[in-house]
Amino acid sequence: MKLFSPTASPQEQDISRAKSFRGLPLRLVLILPFVLQIVGAVGLVGYFSFKNGQQAVNALVDRLMDKSGNLVSEHLTGYLDTPQKINQINHDAVALGLLDLKDFKTTGRYFWKQLQTYPELAYSAYTLTTGEYAGAGRFLAGRGVTIDELSAATDWRTYTYATDERGNRTQIAVVYDDYNPQTEAWYQDAVKAGKPVWSSVANWDGENLAGYISITATSPIYNNKNQLFGVIGVDLLLVGINDFLKQLKLTPSAKVFVIERDGLLIASSSTEKPFTLVNGIAKRLSALDINDAQIRATAKYLKHNFGNFQRIKGEQKLSFKLQDELQFVRVVPWQDGFGLNWLVVTTIPESDFMGQIHANNRTTFFLCFLTLLVAIWLGLLTSRWISQPILRLSKASAAIAQGDLNQQVDVKKILEIGVLSRSFNEMAQQLQASFANLARINQELDRKNQEVVRINEQLDKANQELATANDELELRVEKRTVELQHAKTAAELANRAKSEFLANMSHELRTPLNAILGFSQLMNREPSLTDRQQESLRIINRSGEHLLSLVNDVLDLAKIESGKMTLYPTDFDLYVLLDSIKEMLALRAESKGLQLTIERSNNLPQYIKTDDKKLRQVLINLLGNAIKFTSVGSVTLGVELAGDRQPIANNQQLITLHFEVADTGAGIAPTEINSVFEAFVQTETGKQSQQGTGLGLPITKSFVELMGGKITVNSELGKGTVFQFNIQALESDVSKAVEQKRTYRVVGIQPNQQKYRILVVDDRWENRQLLLKLLQPIGFQVKEAVNGQEAIKIWQQWQPHLIWMDMRMPVMNGYDATQQIKSHLQGQATAIIALTASTLEEEKAIVLSAGCDDFVRKPFHEEVIFDKMAQFLGVRYIYEEICSKNISEASTVDKLTAEALAVMSNEWLMNLSEAAALIDEEQIAQLVSQIPEEYQALAQSIQKEVSEFNFDRIMNFAQTAANL
Repeated sequence: MKLFSPTASPQEQDISRAKSFRGLPLRLVLILPFVLQIVGAVGLVGYFSFKNGQQAVNALVDRLMDKSGNLVSEHLTGYLDTPQKINQINHDAVALGLLDLKDFKTTGRYFWKQLQTYPELAYSAYTLTTGEYAGAGRFLAGRGVTIDELSAATDWRTYTYATDERGNRTQIAVVYDDYNPQTEAWYQDAVKAGKPVWSSVANWDGENLAGYISITATSPIYNNKNQLFGVIGVDLLLVGINDFLKQLKLTPSAKVFVIERDGLLIASSSTEKPFTLVNGIAKRLSALDINDAQIRATAKYLKHNFGNFQRIKGEQKLSFKLQDELQFVRVVPWQDGFGLNWLVVTTIPESDFMGQIHANNRTTFFLCFLTLLVAIWLGLLTSRWISQPILRLSKASAAIAQGDLNQQVDVKKILEIGVLSRSFNEMAQQLQASFANLARINQELDRKNQEVVRINEQLDKANQELATANDELELRVEKRTVELQHAKTAAELANRAKSEFLANMSHELRTPLNAILGFSQLMNREPSLTDRQQESLRIINRSGEHLLSLVNDVLDLAKIESGKMTLYPTDFDLYVLLDSIKEMLALRAESKGLQLTIERSNNLPQYIKTDDKKLRQVLINLLGNAIKFTSVGSVTLGVELAGDRQPIANNQQLITLHFEVADTGAGIAPTEINSVFEAFVQTETGKQSQQGTGLGLPITKSFVELMGGKITVNSELGKGTVFQFNIQALESDVSKAVEQKRTYRVVGIQPNQQKYRILVVDDRWENRQLLLKLLQPIGFQVKEAVNGQEAIKIWQQWQPHLIWMDMRMPVMNGYDATQQIKSHLQGQATAIIALTASTLEEEKAIVLSAGCDDFVRKPFHEEVIFDKMAQFLGVRYIYEEICSKNISEASTVDKLTAEALAVMSNEWLMNLSEAAALIDEEQIAQLVSQIPEEYQALAQSIQKEVSEFNFDRIMNFAQTAANL
């Protein structure tokens, strides 16, 4: 319907002006501000994220570099301090007259003992100005520690002696005719310097240590007239520094290396060794020539930057680029008071730190860009949603302005625009009545539009905050996940390394012990042995059993941190345990003028059941510390029954024992009392004594808690210390506590039995010979195999009744061989018993799961072998009584006392004291032969002390008897 025709009215003129104006589109107006805000926010977030990442990397690099420098410096100080201390100890022993450098036999054994105590040392020796020379070292393959001597007694030739397990010379291994120790650099350097110094780093050419480099700590010795008497030196292998650097795990690509001022490598964390072998001789590498590109490039950069390594003064923080990658470098000079001047260099690539930061930045930029795209798309969608109805309304308005009122606009998506459309429709129908309301409707529309804009802004802000919070949460979750994964991986690697170390250590120590103990048992079967030979065999057997006990103790201690330590309760005599500990420590206490007392309460049970080895270790640790740190007064151990007996199952009674160790020593400061049970922590008094490792009390605490108790300490500085602890045990009786030993042994197989075929499988010849010589004289048919593959071949051809199977062998191990044999139907009838040197319980489960019928650990006793064969084959043996002559005789020997020695003359006693001081077993034997027949018990007691190397007790008792 047309109400009027278009004329040049004022309204038409306004519309015409609006058409002529080319303004911004509504969509652009709605989207542009929103997009600009998003772009600005994304840019600021990316910039600050990048800057914060760089600052964090620089701070982390500084901390890691400081940690690396401190760790390496501390290790160098500790590792290289040992030879100098040993030289000082030897020098003091010579100055005090405790070590006679003219007594080459004693000094050789003394140096042998030092090398047993310090395995990192390669050689320890001295040379006199007369050209005489003595020392001990590891340089002959398969010989262990040997003793060298060059003197008139050796016709001025260098004799190298093989030694036994006590350091005694057994035979001449090698003779050198033209060796002159005075031409060695370590001798000439010490004479020239006139004080303790280090020699230059040298290549080691021993058979045992070919391919190693070492450094010698050398010191001149002067007599009372300040004249040069000789030079003493200790060789230290530098491989220990190399191993320590490889253990440092700063970052995945970090490298740490130590060089001399001429650039030659001392050690590095690289897998490449600091030397090359040329015709079996180690030739040292320069850091400029090493194959490791990172170390070589760092060394070249330092030389180019400073001219040479000598010009590097003080700690240096540097950086350079290697293949367009930034490398952080820290150089720390390290020196000691004996002439060493090295550089410790740490280099870390920036990529070790920036990789995760770059990944996070890329993720951040991607999410921000995605957010920007989503925001633009939402803005376009929103603008389109709003602009299309408005555009339709605009066209309808233009038509109405031109007088065409037949316009119907139907909008339902947006409430406000729908109201506007209805208003327009009503305006078309009632134009004359609606002009006045048109302005009001327009105002309402403007207000509604502003509200829509405000709501949209609030919605956009809420969406932005939600996106930011979501990004932060994802970053935190991702970071925590990575940290947990790294921690888990590190823990698994540490546990796996520890388990492998324990298994290898057990196997390597127990395998030779198996041969020692086994062949001593075989030799004891010989009826032609003399009493002295039988006593020697018993000494070998006791020493081997003692060494086996020490090995087991060391392995037990290693299980404490892994939580695998368990109790092994036995029935034993508590009184005898306390008396043996007192007897063990009495001489140490007497030598310091201390009174050692053990007080037992009247109600203390004599026989109990608990882990006697751990209880013994706890008491020895506490009493040994008390004696060590007490100069005047006494050390007292009190033991009593705490509380009442508690009945439990099987008519047993649970008891609580209370122990108290009190001394009158230096005491512990209040500031240190809370840390005495921490590992590797020593009190100030302990540090001054320069003894111990700080492990005794932590181990003691672990053992006490394992036995169901708790340990406490009270101390007053200058007055003494009291340690108290309780343990739980079961009350026992004499029938259980006294060990029952077999009085018979197997000598043959009863008649009317089949011929039993036994196969022995072991890669070590001595282990096979042990079982062959044990079983063949009894009547078994025995064959041997050196590996699993050979064992399978013999089994197929010979069909043995039983196989003794070693589990670790070359070519094919015992596990694979057992599985192949047991996979056959005939193999099910063959008994296979594993023989292994492992002590891990997990190993037993693995062996049995492989198909073995039983499990025996090396070293073993012969009765265990025979019992297992009787169990699986039903063998019936012939036995004979074990001769107890020597045992009964030994039991009648009284303990050596000063009163018992008083029956001899003073001259004889002084000769005995002198022979004991010189550890001269031959002279002591001659003196013992002079004892009258009626005092043979005294002779036997002296021989017993000699066999146990108690020369100090013999000397003290002889001197005391001479003064009676």
